[in-house]
Amino acid sequence: PTLGRIGLNAMVHDWALRNGAINAQVLADKPVIDRITLKACADVRQEAIQALELPDLASGLAF
Repeated sequence: PTLGRIGLNAMVHDWALRNGAINAQVLADKPVIDRITLKACADVRQEAIQALELPDLASGLAF
């Protein structure tokens, strides 16, 4: 996949930084990424999960 797990992590942390520097909160509650993307862009979320072969986006967050 083009994105890859490293890209997923970088994108999530960049998003968290731009949205109030909430990186620590995201790491403490990784499933928040799935809750937000399910509401905002469910189809893109599902495509990313399938491409990365993950059960959910939270599972792909390493740091």
